Amino acid sequence: MIKPIEELLKDQDNTIAKKEISKAQQVEGYTSDAVIELIKKSLNIHWQQTTVLTAQAEHLQRWGYKKLAAIIKEDAIQEQTHAAINIKRLEFFDVDYQPLILNPPIWKRHDMVAMINYNLDSVKEASAAERATIVAARSAGDEITANIMIPLLQGSEDGIILYEGFLKLIEQMGLDNFLSIQV
Repeated sequence: MIKPIEELLKDQDNTIAKKEISKAQQVEGYTSDAVIELIKKSLNIHWQQTTVLTAQAEHLQRWGYKKLAAIIKEDAIQEQTHAAINIKRLEFFDVDYQPLILNPPIWKRHDMVAMINYNLDSVKEASAAERATIVAARSAGDEITANIMIPLLQGSEDGIILYEGFLKLIEQMGLDNFLSIQV
């Protein structure tokens, strides 16, 4: 089971204090167990986002909201790319990143606001994990991992802007008007 971010940061502080080195490292002293656990957490979030967004894009396409479906499908592709980046880094450290952990989607079919809120919560979770990974990696002297995570963090922050923007549009113009421009 993947640990919460707060626990991973506490573990990272303990690891740094004890000067412990992860057994999974390719290069001694290069990163920490906390960094690896945070990368795993990021991977699982992106795997989940890929699955959920792909399903949402298909639902939206079927519902007739072609513009919104295209945006969500593009987001799913970006999330799959982010998952692959996490996998590549975990492969570098030669650690196991299985099993795939997916939480069930929590939105009702045809409930656009619930879907957008779910996506917003997911990108906020990804942003927090990526930010924590950057901080932990820099604390461990692992600038490569920190730098790899920066574009992922930017993507998550872009997602926050996107989904908050959708909610603002719905608030200002009403759900029916928002949906009418998504056809």
